[in-house]
Amino acid sequence: MPRPVQRLLQLRGPRALSEPRLAKLLASLKKLDAGVRSAAAEFRYFIESDSELQAPERRLLERLLDDGSPRPPPAPGTLYLVVPRLGTISPWSSKASDIAHNCGLAPVKRIERGTAFYIDGGAKDLSAPLHDRMTQ
Repeated sequence: MPRPVQRLLQLRGPRALSEPRLAKLLASLKKLDAGVRSAAAEFRYFIESDSELQAPERRLLERLLDDGSPRPPPAPGTLYLVVPRLGTISPWSSKASDIAHNCGLAPVKRIERGTAFYIDGGAKDLSAPLHDRMTQ
């Protein structure tokens, strides 16, 4: 019997860090590499589903994930994508997935949230200060 095809949808979310937290991150990155010019962070949502979401389902999902804040403009730099460690399900994911199911989004199997960091400038690998090695 063939296995169902799993689909993965990625949606942009709002800013992940406040201005003070972003300034603190930028300062710590500049200590590691003086060539760093800017840093930005936004949430990314990853939706695993059994089938392609129909337009009404996708609109509902987007409304559920919308916190009302504006989407940040695209940022320059190298993308560092930080997501929960493979094989784990974050508490955020469990709650978001339950909410989606309770709203009638049956095709959705799991929703996970990650953070997309954009670091502009610098020549070193700057991934270490961007994530927690135990959970991400």
